[in-house]
Amino acid sequence: MKDKAMQELQEQRIAVLDLLRAGDLRALKFLLVDMEPGQVVDIIKDLPPKEKLVIFRLLPKDLAADVFSELESDDQVELLGLFKDEMIKEILDEMDPDDRAELFDEMPANVVRKLIKLLSPEERELTMELLNYPPDSAGRMMNPHYIDLYEDMNVAEALVRIRRLGRELERETIYTPFVIDRGRRLVGVVDLKEIILSDSNVVISNIMKPDPVYVYTTTDREEVALIVQKYDLIAVPVVDSEHRLVGVITIDDVVDVIEEEVTEDIHHMASMNMIQSSYFHTPFMVFIKNRLPWLSLLLLMGSITANVIARYEDLLAAMPIIAAFFTTMSGTGGNVGSQSAAIVIRSMALGDIKPSDWPKVLVRELLVSLGISLPLAGLLLARAFLVSPHFLLNLGIAVSLVVVTVYANVLGALLPLMAVPLRVDPAVMAGPLLATLVDVSGIAIYFSIIRLFVGD
Repeated sequence: MKDKAMQELQEQRIAVLDLLRAGDLRALKFLLVDMEPGQVVDIIKDLPPKEKLVIFRLLPKDLAADVFSELESDDQVELLGLFKDEMIKEILDEMDPDDRAELFDEMPANVVRKLIKLLSPEERELTMELLNYPPDSAGRMMNPHYIDLYEDMNVAEALVRIRRLGRELERETIYTPFVIDRGRRLVGVVDLKEIILSDSNVVISNIMKPDPVYVYTTTDREEVALIVQKYDLIAVPVVDSEHRLVGVITIDDVVDVIEEEVTEDIHHMASMNMIQSSYFHTPFMVFIKNRLPWLSLLLLMGSITANVIARYEDLLAAMPIIAAFFTTMSGTGGNVGSQSAAIVIRSMALGDIKPSDWPKVLVRELLVSLGISLPLAGLLLARAFLVSPHFLLNLGIAVSLVVVTVYANVLGALLPLMAVPLRVDPAVMAGPLLATLVDVSGIAIYFSIIRLFVGD
């Protein structure tokens, strides 16, 4: 199925390029108007700027706005330099306010000042209102265009209002109108299907679902995503501190948030700053700047291992075989710690675990780590006798593995929980950072236990 879709996209791309370079703009326009925004983006993303400009001039205004909002930020800046003010104004006017706010958020300040001047006073006010909310809040990502109905309306009046609002501002969703009182406070939600199937004189308050799920303008966007996922919502209403309806967040916005948060966690788990653009749209220097500081820190932390080994130089000189199990300790400890960190971080993201649950997590992970470490220690003990006949040394190696495994498992589980009160992304505590901590401390544990078993 995926191969077929890719083949169709490639065929569309070839057809667009053939018509574009043949100068048959009429046929090209006819081909483009039936495409989805994502298809157009995939087709034009690698084209030269001037060819992108030609295609944008052929797109209907609403499709052009959708395509523009899905482009990479550097492509957007490039195109804005080619568009005439009239075309920029048309695209900005057609964009949803939340998409427009996101665009302004990514643009250089001098470009934003120019774009704001092109907006109508009403759209400028809406956009500035969204930009005044915190960057990762529901207020920043909400769309202030929505369908609202008064609770004392009847069905006939409600249908008239839905048609009028839907035509005027092309609301993102008309399937779940939100119900408000005359003070604009949210009181319920009603399905469009329920309205259509009810008699025209039925009052909306009699068919609405009271006390709907909602979020505040200050709610973090990750929490919004969890709420939409938990309650299987198409859209979630946004209210202010006085419970007045001010916007709506739709499922497509939530999907974008989930993708961004997962991307951010992947970068943090790899101990690097998040890259905002796609791979080929990110300059080399950005990769270097985002990775080098973390790698430098990890290098300095890892070099502490040399100091630990130096302290036990006499023991290592007397029994060189000890060095053969360095990588076993650090590798197993790092793997175990990364596994437990991944499980806890995932559970935290789903809301299953809170920082206050750390005592229960500690007990649970201690039991899990014992269940993991004892079989591993037995396996390593048998392996150790193949390279060394020294019983106490081999027993010390096996015990070291148990202690390192338990330590790494508990550390991997608790570090993400400790990150929350410190206002650090829990994902930062996983990956190379955790592995480096386990490497350094694991070697120290290993030497200490070996000395305890075999003496000086």
